[in-house]
Amino acid sequence: MRKHTLETLLKEGLITGDQQSFLSRIYDKSVFSLYYELRTMLYFGVLLFTAGIGILVYRNIDTIGHQAIIAGLAGLAAIAFRYAAKRRPPYSHRETESPGSLYEYVLLGACLLFATIVGYIQYQYGIFGTRWELSALIPAVVFLYIAYAFDHRGVLALGIAGLASWLGLTVSPAELMKQGIFSSEAVIFNGLVFGIVICGVAFVLDRFGIKKHFTFTALTLGSNVLFVACLAGLFTLGMSLLFFPLLMLCCAGGIIFARREQSFLFLLLSCVYGYIGVTYFLSDVLVEAFGIFFYFIVSCGIIIYFIFNYKTFLAKR
Repeated sequence: MRKHTLETLLKEGLITGDQQSFLSRIYDKSVFSLYYELRTMLYFGVLLFTAGIGILVYRNIDTIGHQAIIAGLAGLAAIAFRYAAKRRPPYSHRETESPGSLYEYVLLGACLLFATIVGYIQYQYGIFGTRWELSALIPAVVFLYIAYAFDHRGVLALGIAGLASWLGLTVSPAELMKQGIFSSEAVIFNGLVFGIVICGVAFVLDRFGIKKHFTFTALTLGSNVLFVACLAGLFTLGMSLLFFPLLMLCCAGGIIFARREQSFLFLLLSCVYGYIGVTYFLSDVLVEAFGIFFYFIVSCGIIIYFIFNYKTFLAKR
């Protein structure tokens, strides 16, 4: 925007003198926002804080004592949870206004400390016995509750990631070492179930108007796992007639959602995963009929054209 445009808007009465002065300072870059910079610093601050606690525990575990470490971590987590609980807005199915960035990152830090405590107790005392997956499931369930109670998308992502870890830990480590993570039938089908359930629950809650602003986060995590599981099954299990149609169905659903929400991310994910699946499924035919080199030249050209014109595709008619 040029300065003479602001002057024209002022003359036409579309903006006030104060607005014109403020916008001019933004245009001259004498006023600029530090919002994202401050949020990034807070995010890395939480990560450094939790990492520092882990290093402190590791280096002094013999001198501090296990009970003292657990008590200290629990005390920090309790203080952080109490701070967040006193400032959280009343629950609503709709998005609530955050009390501030500090509140969000204190809550995130408290959840990371809680996960650390559960993992530490299991490692040191084995309270769950050989059921290591419970040390991932319990924090995941707690995080999902906190995410909805405190309206926090970051904690929601932690909870969903915890559920994914729980499903992965239900598979025998010996089987993973023998077959490889993407060759394990159990891991692949667990991934399918996880992705379908997460996406299905996200759509149901969105349909009933419960935390609709969570839908994008849940679908992003769930759909990526679902896409990867479909490709892994297509590549390693030899079930093309099952996994290829399922992958195409997921891609079609992603494209429909992308058009509905005007989301370039879901359009890109659907096209990339779909392109990989189609290329693999038709690889033998493509090599014999066209030559793989010719195919990649043509397909890459189509993709480049599509990326430059994606707005036209997303435009609602």
